[in-house]
Amino acid sequence: MRVLIIDDDEDLRNLLAHYIAQAWPQAQIDPYDPLTRDMPDESFPLGSYDVVILDYMLGRGDGLEWLQAFKARSDCPPVLFLTGAGNEIIAVRAMKAGADDYQRKQELTREKLVTSMRELTQSKIEKTVSPEVAARMEGHNLGARVRIPGIRVLRLIGEGGMSRVYLASRERDDEPLVVKILRTEITGDRNALARFMEEYSLVERINSRNVARIYGHGVSEEHAYLVMEFFDGGDLNKRLGGKPLPPRDALHIFRELMFALGDIHEQGILHRDLKPQNLMFRADGSLAIVDFGIAKHINSIDRTSHGEILGTPRYMSPEQVQGRALDLRTDIYSAGVLLYQMLAGRHLFDGETAVDVALHHINTPPPALPDQLAQYQRLLDKLLEKDRDARFRNADEVIGFLTRKYQQD
Repeated sequence: MRVLIIDDDEDLRNLLAHYIAQAWPQAQIDPYDPLTRDMPDESFPLGSYDVVILDYMLGRGDGLEWLQAFKARSDCPPVLFLTGAGNEIIAVRAMKAGADDYQRKQELTREKLVTSMRELTQSKIEKTVSPEVAARMEGHNLGARVRIPGIRVLRLIGEGGMSRVYLASRERDDEPLVVKILRTEITGDRNALARFMEEYSLVERINSRNVARIYGHGVSEEHAYLVMEFFDGGDLNKRLGGKPLPPRDALHIFRELMFALGDIHEQGILHRDLKPQNLMFRADGSLAIVDFGIAKHINSIDRTSHGEILGTPRYMSPEQVQGRALDLRTDIYSAGVLLYQMLAGRHLFDGETAVDVALHHINTPPPALPDQLAQYQRLLDKLLEKDRDARFRNADEVIGFLTRKYQQD
């Protein structure tokens, strides 16, 4: 493998070279410093490289201009474009200009770099492809096939149990968007597909800053898709980083979550799958709930089978685990589980299996908070009542409690 690294930061060039050499000891890695060298002209042997790693900030030049010049050449190899964290507009422009992948420099790890390079060289360098890379290549190919009016799907950026997630943008501008494409095993289930289409029609009508903005959904070549806003700030898992948050920050996020639930519940919608991955943050720090894939309108005909359990065991209410009829209080309980995690820095319940965890919600009293957090114990106790009749009835009651007890307004 031969790799060209174009970046004005010598330390980053050396770090990337080290990562590549660890994965491919025989690789030839050529650094290129744009502070001392101009953009390569037509005589430069660009086609002799298997991958070019190109930064968006080059000191004396614009990485996007270099990218466009490279891609105008017939011998241009795959280009991995490096952007700044939270700068997805640049990523969108790069992908539209022909970049084959992009990575945020501040979040780039050895694993992310190697995975990207394996994907970019899988047909030329990698003789055998791991199942993980094969699955991602399948996802990339799917994104390239799906056609959405006015939307350009650019690159696979995540995968979940129900859908694949892509960076996208409108054709007319460079605003980053997200496209979720449901997995074929989900769209193959007529009931699941009908539920998806109906419930997102409901979500589109919710006018709340604390709910992800939905720009459209539909079906393309038998693939159901959803177009929604892009979140620069990542999800709550990223915010937590496996550690507790300062209590003031935890209560601020929790209060925003209550406003979001209030707006959702006012429309008669239960989320039913609150978890850190479904709480996203914008660049300004504001919170929005995403992923209404198993949401349900309280008054609609329930398409789920009697006793069917949907959700994530760590965050399920006792009645959800038992497959009982649900109301607003199931989301209140799940929000309480999230608050415990934000305050304590650990899960409410653990177990060797998902069933073990789920049964704890039915049978095990919640662990007490550490002494320094004792002032929040009463709030958690009322959020996490096993008997939902003793729980807060709705988000308004929780917000009122927060205002009275913690002067949150």
